[in-house]
Amino acid sequence: MNEIWYEKTMDLGAQSGLMAAIVSAAVAISVVLRGRRVTVNYMFMVFSANLFLHFIAAFFYRFSQTDLWLRIDLIAACLLPVSSLHFFGTFLWKDPVMARPYLRISYLLSGLTVGFLLTPWSANRLITAAVVAYAFFVLYLCAFLVFSRYREIKSHRERTRLRYLLVVMLVAVSFVFLGMLAGHLVFLRTWGDLVSILFLYFLGQSLLKYRLLDIQELLGRGLVLIAVALILAVVFGVLVLWAGGSPEVSLFDTFVASFVILILFEPLRDKVEGSTNLLFFRERHELRRKLGDLRREIANILDPSQMTDVILDTLYDSMRITHVNIYLKEDGGAGHYLANYRGPEPPARIDLAGHRAFFEQVKKTPTIIMAETFERILTEQGALSETKTSPAVKHAQQVLDTLRLLQASICIPLVGQNEVLGLWNLQDESGAEDYSTDEIARMMAVGEQAAINIENSKMFEKIRERDRLVVLGEMAAGLAHEIRNPLGAIKGAAQYLDPSEVGQDASEFLTIIIEETDRLNQVVNQFLDYSRPFQAPRDMTDINEVIRHTTRLITADLADKKIPLSLDLQEDLARVPANAQQLTQVLLNLLQNSMEAMPEGGKLSVRTRLRPPELGRGVRIRPTTGSVEVRVKDTGRGIEAPALQKIFVPFFTTKERGTGLGLPISQRIIQHHGGELRVRSEAGKGTVFTIALPLPPESSTAAEEEHPQSTSAANDSG
Repeated sequence: MNEIWYEKTMDLGAQSGLMAAIVSAAVAISVVLRGRRVTVNYMFMVFSANLFLHFIAAFFYRFSQTDLWLRIDLIAACLLPVSSLHFFGTFLWKDPVMARPYLRISYLLSGLTVGFLLTPWSANRLITAAVVAYAFFVLYLCAFLVFSRYREIKSHRERTRLRYLLVVMLVAVSFVFLGMLAGHLVFLRTWGDLVSILFLYFLGQSLLKYRLLDIQELLGRGLVLIAVALILAVVFGVLVLWAGGSPEVSLFDTFVASFVILILFEPLRDKVEGSTNLLFFRERHELRRKLGDLRREIANILDPSQMTDVILDTLYDSMRITHVNIYLKEDGGAGHYLANYRGPEPPARIDLAGHRAFFEQVKKTPTIIMAETFERILTEQGALSETKTSPAVKHAQQVLDTLRLLQASICIPLVGQNEVLGLWNLQDESGAEDYSTDEIARMMAVGEQAAINIENSKMFEKIRERDRLVVLGEMAAGLAHEIRNPLGAIKGAAQYLDPSEVGQDASEFLTIIIEETDRLNQVVNQFLDYSRPFQAPRDMTDINEVIRHTTRLITADLADKKIPLSLDLQEDLARVPANAQQLTQVLLNLLQNSMEAMPEGGKLSVRTRLRPPELGRGVRIRPTTGSVEVRVKDTGRGIEAPALQKIFVPFFTTKERGTGLGLPISQRIIQHHGGELRVRSEAGKGTVFTIALPLPPESSTAAEEEHPQSTSAANDSG
């Protein structure tokens, strides 16, 4: 009776050993197919290959009892200390410093032992016992390394994971060790093999997803895997028996085969899909690869213009995109300007007010907007609607009209923390096929990274502007003392000379000296104005009167350049708290810029309007009050889109003799008044600067009641 039990135990032990060998190979192959090419993965593959050699050699030795398989098993056992120390040292620490002393000793002992096992004198029980003791001693040493790492880690979650890992490892090693002893404990060898399989599978899965083992999730995955394998094995056996035959393979073999197939299914599926796409759908494969690489590439780019070039060039070079463009939000927030494009040229600007339905949809679905979604709404709702003018149909049609204007079948909003920073539009006119869910997900990931880059760029610009102000403050103090006094002396000396006594030629030079000293003094004043805080007093000011006074100052210049000036000033405009002198400085700077933008003549207009509170929400001023708006419009050469975003940056200028401080100073003055200075321009078509100054609460209510017609007028004020 004992002999029968022992034979059955030996047979089951052999089968469990074979299963352990096959599963260890499957787990190693799974990591090769899906894992990243890092050191810990390579060490795991070596460790798994070592276990496979041990399990398969032990399986053949149990049946054949030949000396060759015993030697192979012992050699695998001698190599196990080296492979296990390498793996656990790398798995537990990025740099296996803790395991290095033990590794040196194991290299020496394993090398000497393997060399001795190749000699004829190694075939005895004493050598076998020594090799087994050496292998298990190092495995317990690896468990000690896990325990050491457990004591180092402060995170409770990581300590829990390592504690589970240590328990499973000790159970597997102990069962196998006790099962190798003679007597009735031999059945533990089978259980040890099964626990080893589970332990090895968990390790392989942890390498694919986590630095350390998330035992709860992976235990559930393992149990599901075992359950599915058992169901497949039982179904196979039942079908064979129901057909009137007997299975040619055992239920255990069917279970092992099902388990291995399930382990390898996902990585093999990914590899086969990738190879198939590469062979038959190369364009789709290339687009997915480029989208994956693109997100990593732009993560290191801070300049938005460089980032847009990289995105557009990368995608346009693929064969799946014929139209691609990127719009970025204007500083004033009134619209988005075209940053760059590939393919046919889209509009240079898209206005928020003119495409209200589209931007409302962007707020509702800030992840992605697809033309096919709204085409389906038109098809379904349009067929059901009798009038064909239901709100849903109108909204869908307006969104589609904007998408067609943008030349986009897909729009991916570039969303920051609190606002839409831009629009990324794509279209494929080749008509090959729609974009797959995976491709869209990768596009959205690129869009998320692009939005992060834009936000970081804005933050970096703010830091740079702060640094500029610090430098300007220090520079202005020195300029005021070192330059102003000599300039005053030069101008005074030139004015002291009598032009009638020095002659006509010298008189012209005196005039030049005085003009240039005035210009240099103005440059110094600009530095001082920008660097120091604004503390000028503010009174209730009539904006129309300030405009009339300012335009009188440039009447002669307008006549010389033959530029007609048109004033459209709303009567009875409410007064605003402001400093008239500073507003004159701002208006004078804007008017002079407009005249310089029209060297060959043009038209210049100044217009004032009241903007009620409900229409003032787009302006970054107090939402509970209305605002007075001043619009300065010219028909000059306009401003290119890249330069348009930098005109308020100190020292940025497109003029040969400009300082780049006029507009930044003007912007700071208006912001000091609680208002906003916005710009809208298109190259070759002119520029519009809009000043918005907040009304006091009492003036806002009265002005809204007295001038209800200003609501419609404010809509077209730009």
